[in-house]
Amino acid sequence: MSLSCRTFVSEVITGYLPSLILQLFLKIAPPIMLCLSSIQGYISHSDIDKSACNKVLCFNIWNIFFATVFSGSVLYQINIFLDPKTIPARLAVAVPAQASFFIAYVVTSGWTSTSSELFRIIPFICSIIRRPFTKSKDDDFEVPSVKYHSDIPRILLFGLLGITYFFLAPLILPFLLIYLCLAYIIYRNQFMNVYEPKYETAGKFWPIVHNSMIFSLVLMHCIAVGIFTLKKLSLASTLIFPLPVLTLLFNEYCRKRFRPNFIAYSAEVLIKKDRGDENDATMGGFFDKLITAYQDPALLPVHYSSNVDSLNSPLISSSERA
Repeated sequence: MSLSCRTFVSEVITGYLPSLILQLFLKIAPPIMLCLSSIQGYISHSDIDKSACNKVLCFNIWNIFFATVFSGSVLYQINIFLDPKTIPARLAVAVPAQASFFIAYVVTSGWTSTSSELFRIIPFICSIIRRPFTKSKDDDFEVPSVKYHSDIPRILLFGLLGITYFFLAPLILPFLLIYLCLAYIIYRNQFMNVYEPKYETAGKFWPIVHNSMIFSLVLMHCIAVGIFTLKKLSLASTLIFPLPVLTLLFNEYCRKRFRPNFIAYSAEVLIKKDRGDENDATMGGFFDKLITAYQDPALLPVHYSSNVDSLNSPLISSSERA
């Protein structure tokens, strides 16, 4: 009896506890990254969310993908990247060995997180607990907004798994397809009926998605080169070598061709916005308030005293001197 109890406890500790700790870190990482981004000096919600999204994405890729593939100490993982020549060979050995784990991860974490997004159980429980301690009325209900900094990195991580494993373990593709279909249906319902956008994103998160896809493709090419080299398929590895270069050239073309659209607004958009403001009846009152909203003290008119005798009067009176 004691032996079976020890075996059960050992299986729980070695099998369930690491996954629980990983999920705990993934839950607390987005708020921490959002706090770090908010103290960096950004002046808009979109810039804060973009910075936090990049941080959470790097955190997820490093702690879920690379930490799982290169299992070992942190110094061992760092030493791998300090020697770039051995990265393809080590990826070719380590990545296929973790195919079953990532398939299970897509099923357990991907499907569960997407389904829980539909029911929103945790926010519901938090609202029930917080209700007795608040005196707000039902009319003061605050509509939740989309958490771009946590939802986008999670979806991009599954895209990374799909791109890197589609030729190593094609069995992962049906599970990813089911996940993406569920995510499309559920998030479409959330955007239309649950969430209210806090601000207009103007597509500013698409460069993050694009850079993640380019990184996934380059990583997939490195894994393919390492596998073909280990299999001693010199012709296949030689044909793979131009692909990372072509991918990076395509990325550079997209950066020069489309990135200005995400940095500056086009003249057509500005003209449409100006015409909309001209037809808005409330803009007149807004401009009247704008004139007196702020005035630079250096530009305020100087008021001189009209009393001429004050120019000859002493600064300190005789009574004060006495």
